[in-house]
Amino acid sequence: MRWPLLVLSLLVVSTGCAHRLRPSDLPPPMASHGHLTLAMGAFLRDPASYEKQVARNPVLAGGISSRTPVDAPVLELEAGQAPGVFNEAVRTLAGKPTEAQVVQALGDLQAACDADHEQACQFLKKQSLPPEQIRGWVTHPKERSRSFTSEYAVVILQCRIDVDGHVRDCRVIEDGSGQPSRHFIAQLGESRYRPWTLAGHAATTVYGFTFNLRYGGPADEELSLEQRLGWARLRVAHFPQSGGAWANLAMQLAVHTPEDPDYPKVLAQAHALAPNFRWTATEMAWHRVQAGQYAAALMALRPVIRRSVMGEHPNPYVLETAAAAHFGLNQCPEALAQQQKAVELLPAEWLAPERERFHRKLQDYQTACASPPTAP
Repeated sequence: MRWPLLVLSLLVVSTGCAHRLRPSDLPPPMASHGHLTLAMGAFLRDPASYEKQVARNPVLAGGISSRTPVDAPVLELEAGQAPGVFNEAVRTLAGKPTEAQVVQALGDLQAACDADHEQACQFLKKQSLPPEQIRGWVTHPKERSRSFTSEYAVVILQCRIDVDGHVRDCRVIEDGSGQPSRHFIAQLGESRYRPWTLAGHAATTVYGFTFNLRYGGPADEELSLEQRLGWARLRVAHFPQSGGAWANLAMQLAVHTPEDPDYPKVLAQAHALAPNFRWTATEMAWHRVQAGQYAAALMALRPVIRRSVMGEHPNPYVLETAAAAHFGLNQCPEALAQQQKAVELLPAEWLAPERERFHRKLQDYQTACASPPTAP
């Protein structure tokens, strides 16, 4: 019997930019905006080829990462308030704070970062450490369980990692027939993790685990378009509350059939279930820009832009979308800054029509935003 291929993802994304793109890594010239955004993001996360990550992967967006400390507050600050809030949070963390105070400090720092206080963003980048497994291992089930496709199964769990390193209270978001989730929950319960910390202080964290199972056939065997889309639609039919399943379907449609009339509805559902997932947030923002909903577009982009500031390499298509939203709101300095940065970050090997389009858009903004001559 062939054992299933198991891929465990703790959803900690790494970035890399030293790889030089090859022609085979590029999306097709007529790719949709969502496809281009996805392809660029795949390259920035991992220098492996675009084709392997985007065009052939049957389980795109298996799960949506969730690494938020429990009950972290959401605050809104004006730019002038951010320095004081940042300083107070740092003073709290320099002492011996309780877990509740650590979570409060996190919320304050995130709010200060959202208000464009660079010190807060850098502090979060350097001092916030995600959970890390330090004992135990998760293996595939000893007995094969049939999934509803008979080929693949995705198991998504949302668990709590406490300050003692134990994984508890796992909630099943997606499962396969035969409930392989029970096997994974049992093994996670026997594992130990270094908990999430901020400036060395631990807090209880909600954490997402994703397990991709494939039964039979080579692990890299390419599926037909019909098989990919069929798999994606089966996932949302069986698990309608799974943000990962809806994001997977939205990605597949963006790559293969962006003209599908269901695409806008699928994208909206994916964003509603996981508003912080950067690809769906960016694509939702782009659609809102096209509809003239510029303020709503910027709201969708806020978590994406904040994470870029906190260390993830900015995706030029995210910056392009933000620039378009700012320009629609007559915020010329912001639009020019974002589009200029987008132009600078495009790889030199990227699609020539896209590089030309980015440059033309920057020139359009510069022309439109030019100050009128001062009257004598």
